Amino acid sequence: MAVDGVSGGSSNGGTGQAATNAVKNILGKDDFLKLLITQLKYQDPIEPTDNKDFIAQMAQFSSLEQMNNMAGGFAKLVVNQESALREATISQALSMIGRQVSALTPVDPEAGTVPEAISGVVTGMKLINNVPHVVVNGKTVPISYISEVKL
Repeated sequence: MAVDGVSGGSSNGGTGQAATNAVKNILGKDDFLKLLITQLKYQDPIEPTDNKDFIAQMAQFSSLEQMNNMAGGFAKLVVNQESALREATISQALSMIGRQVSALTPVDPEAGTVPEAISGVVTGMKLINNVPHVVVNGKTVPISYISEVKL
């Protein structure tokens, strides 16, 4: 009988499956607290847990909780920054309405279009997939393709 190596050896992605299982097996703060309580509940009364060990475990729990709080704070910060950036680009596109601009139209391989230099007055703004575009000479152009804005 053949024995597969430690790294998996199966055709169903053994290494990927092991990584997925490892992520699922990470203990959270609730699991850590349950283990700590269980340890205290079933400790040997003749040889109780050393105070230093108990304090170290509480410090680890506190550290884990703070890291979770920081991760949540960073996630909120990212959402707020994305929202602020989206609002700023929309405001920038709106401020171009009525102004003379120059731009290159984007390439669209599916439609078979090539870049085209256009110049004209911005007559409107559209959001396409949450990306602001301006309307110049009836053509929709992302604001990142604008090369010049005149008063």
